[in-house]
Amino acid sequence: MAEEVTMTLLIASLTLMGALVASQPQQAVAPMGRVSGRVIEDGTNTPVAGARVFVGLDAELATPVDPSPETVTDRDGRYHLDALPAGRYYIAAEKAGFAPPMEPSTVQRFEVSAGQALDGLTVVMRRGGVFTGRVLDSIGQPLANAGVTALLKRLTSIDWPAGPTWSGAPLLMPSGQSQTNDLGEFRIFGLSAGEYVLVANPRSGFGGAAPSSSVETMMTSTYFSGTADVSAARPVAVQAGETVSDLTIRLVTVRAFQVSGVVVDERGAPVEGAMVMLMGRRGTNSLLALSMGPEGMSPSDAGGRFTFGGVPAGSYTLRASAGGGFFATSDDFIIDGSGTPREGPARRTPTPEPGTIEVTIENANVSDLKLVMPRSY
Repeated sequence: MAEEVTMTLLIASLTLMGALVASQPQQAVAPMGRVSGRVIEDGTNTPVAGARVFVGLDAELATPVDPSPETVTDRDGRYHLDALPAGRYYIAAEKAGFAPPMEPSTVQRFEVSAGQALDGLTVVMRRGGVFTGRVLDSIGQPLANAGVTALLKRLTSIDWPAGPTWSGAPLLMPSGQSQTNDLGEFRIFGLSAGEYVLVANPRSGFGGAAPSSSVETMMTSTYFSGTADVSAARPVAVQAGETVSDLTIRLVTVRAFQVSGVVVDERGAPVEGAMVMLMGRRGTNSLLALSMGPEGMSPSDAGGRFTFGGVPAGSYTLRASAGGGFFATSDDFIIDGSGTPREGPARRTPTPEPGTIEVTIENANVSDLKLVMPRSY
């Protein structure tokens, strides 16, 4: 009998709760907006089929929608994007062979209210510039599997009442890469109009191994038209849709040095199997260093020792990690209104990560380095 009373009370309670829930006012769901239109080629109005169209919240082009709504244009260049919450957005498109949407003039902005259908929004794409040429070794022979990077020269823009001005040393922004074929030929496409510095890397940004430790001289990264000094590089300009051909980069030879040391834990015991990476020094050319990848990677042996050979003079960062394979950097870059990456006037010096030291090679081998890597890292 007691069980029947308990069950009756439970059913009554659930019924009462259901009635209370049902009596609560339902929260209205705001209707979504949508946008549609066409993607066309600048200057010809030709529809661009197969272009990826995407939108993001327009907070100075810095706050993305997660996940970012995107679609692909049909054969007539038409696109449709649904389920957009009310707000102000930017919209852009990208496709191989076209310049990326970096400049403000290539990015459309629109505003959509709840339930609004915005039709007929046209997105214009510009054909990208192209660089073609060859990479030769130090004796003038074609060099296969060399990495070639096009670095866009950008200055930081400052908006004054009289209009924007440009200042500061130019940043070199990696904007396109290629690998040479068996004839030493390269082709870099889809570039925004502008002035570029071209650099060829004999070790390639595609996983080439570091040279042998017995090498006393080596071919090094060389800027067009034949210098290892980036400040002496000869810039090359390209316009939208233009192809600049017959660019030849002959690699220069420099002295090579060794960098060696040991990886230990916080107690001073050697660490076997740590992945040690050698990379260009962080700072002004961090974007370039990151695009080129590590100068070398090597696991520590049973005694924690490591050696890099064939390293040219310069400033480097050494880092040991347990996982290996990825070189993280804590450099922060701001993208200003013109699409220029910069480090910011009040940027603080990043705190070195565990197992990281800075190394400068001048005219001699560097040895007896010690990387302290916590076991928990």
